[in-house]
Amino acid sequence: MDFMPWTALVFQSIPESIVLVALGLGLVGEYPEIPLIIIIGIIGSVTSFFIRRLPLDFGGHTLLSMIVLIILMRFILKITVIKGILAAFFGILAVGIIESMSIPIVSYLTGISFETALHDPWLRVVFPLPDEIILGVAAYLCRRWRFTLVSNCTIFANSSREEKDDEK
Repeated sequence: MDFMPWTALVFQSIPESIVLVALGLGLVGEYPEIPLIIIIGIIGSVTSFFIRRLPLDFGGHTLLSMIVLIILMRFILKITVIKGILAAFFGILAVGIIESMSIPIVSYLTGISFETALHDPWLRVVFPLPDEIILGVAAYLCRRWRFTLVSNCTIFANSSREEKDDEK
């Protein structure tokens, strides 16, 4: 069980969640207003903070946190559940891939092991900064160039948004 200090929640987890949500949404072709992404990131991160304290088996925390993100995206952004699932999955997958590549490099360059960084509240904030910068740039480029992994097809269509647009 990982007990995250409040410093890591505020300075690492919340920014990472915001970037994860922005990138995941961009990869499914959704580009909502930034304040809505920030709200989802904050609520998702704070919820995850408490989920991490639950006595769940390996992967349970991630799955439960992913479900929370899907629910938040569905109700705050009004996107389809399928797009929410894909956005959460792509975002979490991107974080996992980037972390698995950068953590060994950062550890090698600094001489600080990942385990040591996890046990120091401020190292825990600074250690993943390269990940967050890479993911933030990717989210920005996705949004800027409207890059998506999911094309607009019927299964991903957002009927609730289309109905609102038709009413205008």
